[in-house]
Amino acid sequence: MKLNDRKGQAMVELALVLPLLLLIVFGITEFGRALWIVNTLTNAAREGARRASVSPGVPLNTVQLEDRIKECIPFDQTDLDIDIAPISPVHGIDTITVVVNLPFQSSVPIIDMLNGITLKGEASMLYE
Repeated sequence: MKLNDRKGQAMVELALVLPLLLLIVFGITEFGRALWIVNTLTNAAREGARRASVSPGVPLNTVQLEDRIKECIPFDQTDLDIDIAPISPVHGIDTITVVVNLPFQSSVPIIDMLNGITLKGEASMLYE
């Protein structure tokens, strides 16, 4: 076999390996984006729990708290779900828990396995 007979070998190897390589790279990217979203949701929940824990009014003004939580989230908030409990806490006894849920939408069409996973951020603080 001559050296000239191998002209297409590199192209065939690239065609076999490239899809797997792209899947791994985009999968890592999407996984990192999902972790960033979870971290952002947790920080937003922490901000909401802190605001609620020092709020003087009982029952809590959930509309203002939800607006403040939404301000902390810099990405698409479609289907965002915010739960604040309890609505009427007792000073020094109750712990206010804020849970922020958001379904994950992949930005890469070939990585559909992550779509539909609900990402969650949660924070709890004592009502002062």
